[in-house]
Amino acid sequence: MEQPSFLNSLSGRLLLLGVVPALLVIAGIVTWSAVDGYRNVHRAEEKILGGSVSAAALELSLRNDRWNNTAAIMARGQETGLFGKRKETSEFARVVNALTTANVSAFVVYEPNADGNDASALKDGLVREGTDASGRFMPVWFTAKTSAGSEDRLRAARDLDTMEFYQGPKREFTATGKAGAVLTEPRETPAGLVVTHSFPVVIGGKFAGVAGVDRSLDRLSEIATEIQKRTDADVFVLSRGGMLLVSPEGSGSKETSHSHSTPVSETAYRELALKWQAVVAGGNADVFETMDPVLGEVCLYGVERTTVGDWTVVARRTRADVMREENMAIARNVAVGVAGMIAVAGLMVLVTRGISLRVRGAAEAADRIARGDLTEAIGETGSRDETGQLMRSMRQMDGNLNLLVGNVKQAGIRLNSTATEIAATSKQQEASSATFGAASNQIAAAVKEISATGQDLVKTMEVVSRNAAESAALATTGRAGLQSMEGVMRDLDGATASIAEKLNAINERSQKITTVITTITKVADQTNILSINAAIEAEKAGEYGSGFLVIAREIRRLADQTASATLDIEQMVRQMQGAVSAGVMEMDRFSDQVRRGVRDVVSAGSQMTEIIDRVNKSTESFKQVNESMQAQSEGAEQISEAMGSLVGNANQTVQSAKEFGRAAGDLQAAIALLREAVSKFNLRE
Repeated sequence: MEQPSFLNSLSGRLLLLGVVPALLVIAGIVTWSAVDGYRNVHRAEEKILGGSVSAAALELSLRNDRWNNTAAIMARGQETGLFGKRKETSEFARVVNALTTANVSAFVVYEPNADGNDASALKDGLVREGTDASGRFMPVWFTAKTSAGSEDRLRAARDLDTMEFYQGPKREFTATGKAGAVLTEPRETPAGLVVTHSFPVVIGGKFAGVAGVDRSLDRLSEIATEIQKRTDADVFVLSRGGMLLVSPEGSGSKETSHSHSTPVSETAYRELALKWQAVVAGGNADVFETMDPVLGEVCLYGVERTTVGDWTVVARRTRADVMREENMAIARNVAVGVAGMIAVAGLMVLVTRGISLRVRGAAEAADRIARGDLTEAIGETGSRDETGQLMRSMRQMDGNLNLLVGNVKQAGIRLNSTATEIAATSKQQEASSATFGAASNQIAAAVKEISATGQDLVKTMEVVSRNAAESAALATTGRAGLQSMEGVMRDLDGATASIAEKLNAINERSQKITTVITTITKVADQTNILSINAAIEAEKAGEYGSGFLVIAREIRRLADQTASATLDIEQMVRQMQGAVSAGVMEMDRFSDQVRRGVRDVVSAGSQMTEIIDRVNKSTESFKQVNESMQAQSEGAEQISEAMGSLVGNANQTVQSAKEFGRAAGDLQAAIALLREAVSKFNLRE
C-alpha cells in the first residue's frame, strides 16, 4: 500500500485543519485580548488624564474666581461708602493683603483727583506713602520679609499708564460700560511669579479707579505636583497670552514642576501650544496623542482651559509609561497563550497520532480485503472513539465477508453440479425428442401409405363395383387377393399397435421431462434465493461488496431466465403430451377400425364362396363396401393430419430442449464467472 504524503495523510490534514486553526484561534484570541486590553487601558488613561486636567482647570478657575471676587469686594467697598475715605481705604487694603500668605499685595488706585482730595492730601500729608507727587491716591500694601520675620509695608503704585492691572479694567469698562474683573498676565517680581486680579471702581457711573490684589503663583507648582502624584503625569499651565507658567523641570518626564514665566513661543512647544490653546473653555477635556518635541516620544496629552482667567492646563504622559503595565499584561497573556498553544498542539499531535495509527490500520485492512486477502484477521482495539468503532466494524465485516465468500464458494460448487445435471438432462431430453420426432415421421409415413392404400382400395372397389359382372370369372383370383388383404390388414393392425406403444413411450418420456423441469425450477428458485442473500450481504459490505453485488444480480438474472425457459419447456411438454394423447386415441380408434376390418376381411374370406355365387346379386353390397372404404380412407387422412401435428410438436420439443441446453450452458458460464470472482479471495481456515 503506497504511503500518502504528509499533507495528504490523516495526521497532516488533522494538524493542518485542526491544530493550525486552533492555534490561529488562540493566537487571535490572545491578540484580540491584547488589543482590546490596550484600547481599554488607553481609554481609561485618557479618562483619568482628562479628569485630572479638568479637575486642575476647575481648581485654578475657582482660585482665580476667588481672587477676582476679592478684588470685586474691594471695589464694591469703594462704591458703598469707602470712596474718598483714603485712610479707611488704605487700612482695608492692608487687611485684605494680610488675609492669606498667597497675597503678595493689595491695592486701591484712584483716577487723578477722582475723589477731589489730591491737593488737600499734599497739604496735610495724609497717607503720604500711598500717594504720588501729585497727591493721587494709589496705596499698595505688601508683605516684606525681614530678619525678625515679616511686616506689612505701604508704597505707591507705579507705571499705571502701562500696567495691565489698571489699563485693562479701564479699557473694558470704557468699551462695554460694565464692570468686570481682569486677570493680568503673570510677571516676575522679587516675590516671585505673580498675577494681578483687579476690578474697576465705578462712582456715579464713571470709572474712578481700580482695586485688587497681587497673587503669588507658587501654588501652581504645588497643584502641578499633586496632579503628577495622582496621575504620574507632567503638568503644563499656559496663560491666556501664551506664557508658560508651569512646566516640568528639565526635558524628561516625572520631573518636579516649577513656576516661571516664559513665552511658549520661545520654547520647543510653540507648535504644539497652538493645538493646546485651541481647546474651548468650559467643554470636556481634549485628550490626544502626538510626538513630544522635547522627549522625542509619543505622549498622551490631556488639555483643558479654565473658565476664569482663560488659562490652559496640560497633563502629559508618555505612551510607554501609560502602557507599561498593559504591555506587561500583554506579555503575560502572550506567554500564557503560547504555553496554551504548545499544550494544545501537543495534545492534538498525540490525539491525531493515535487516530492516524488506527485509521492507517483500517486502511491497510481495507486494502488487504480489496486485494481479496482474507487470510489475516483484524486485531482487537480498545479505543472507544469513532476510529475504534471503525476498527471493530472492519473486524466484523472481515469475518462476515470471509464467511460469505466461503458460503458462495460452496454454493458455486453445488450450482455447478446442478448445472451439469441440467445440461445432461437437457441433452437426454433433446435426444429423446429427436427419437420421438423420427418415430413420428415414420408413423406419419406409414399412415400416408395406409391412406394411399385406402384410396387404392376405394378405386379397386369401384372397379369391382363396375366390373361386378366380370368378378365371377376372377373369383379365385379375388379370393387370393382377399387373403392377401387379410394379411395386409393384420400387418396394419401390428403397425398401429407398434405406433401406440411408441406414443406411450413418448408420453412416459414427456412425464420424465416434467420431473426434470420441476427439479430445474426448484434449483432456479434456490439460486434466486441465494442471489438475493448474496445481494443483501453485498449491500451490508458497502463499497467493498459492490463487485460481488453485480455477480449476485447476474446469477439472479440467469436464475430468472432459467425459470422462464423451464416454464416454456413445461408448456411445450404439456402441449406435446396433449398431442400424443390425441394421437394415441386416434391410433386406438384406427386400431379398432383395422381390427374390425380384419374381422370383416376374415368374414369376407369365409363367405367369399357364397359371395362369388351371389356376386351378380351383390352389387349393392359392393357399393356399401365402397362407401366403407371411402370412410376408412377419410379416417386414414385424419390420422395422417394428426400425425403431422404430432411431428410439429416433436420438432418444437426438440427446439425447446436445445434452448434448455443453451440456458444450462449460460448457467454454467455464470457459475464459472462467479467461481472466478470468488477465487480472488483467499480465506483463512
